[in-house]
Amino acid sequence: MITAAQLLGEMEQQVRLAKQTQNEATRREAIYAVRTLCNLMLGDDRPSAPAIPQAIQMSTVHATPITSLSEQPLREEDANGESLFDF
Repeated sequence: MITAAQLLGEMEQQVRLAKQTQNEATRREAIYAVRTLCNLMLGDDRPSAPAIPQAIQMSTVHATPITSLSEQPLREEDANGESLFDF
């Protein structure tokens, strides 16, 4: 079983890391770890929402297929027929 002293010690380490780092992502992870440890100590049963980086945004690209109605099928001399299964 994890004791309250162990949890508090880990919180102190994470706070120290958050204060010392210059990397924003590392700082956010350390602060999130402190939040999680606090919820664990308080017995909070509901999971906290994970932090979503605001800098990352997904964009969707919609491609429309281009088909040509006037295009003739390729004819080869050694082909047996028009089907893919004609050998």
